[in-house]
Amino acid sequence: MIQVQVPQLGQTKLEVTIENWLVAEGDHIEKGEPLYELSNEKLSQEIKSPATGTVAKLLVAKGDKVNPGDFIAEIQED
Repeated sequence: MIQVQVPQLGQTKLEVTIENWLVAEGDHIEKGEPLYELSNEKLSQEIKSPATGTVAKLLVAKGDKVNPGDFIAEIQED
């Protein structure tokens, strides 16, 4: 099981918002495919999947505020 963490955007460890999930629980995803979008007060960024597999669980909802390093999803590797 891969634990997906929020990356640090830029030089500061600012709180970010999960703007949109681009997958749902149970979806298959390939490593490098877009997984979710996050934003802070300065920028918005699409984040890619770190692994190939099935999205087992989304731990936070769209619109939730999270910090770099927080676990936000689990991917069951193929």
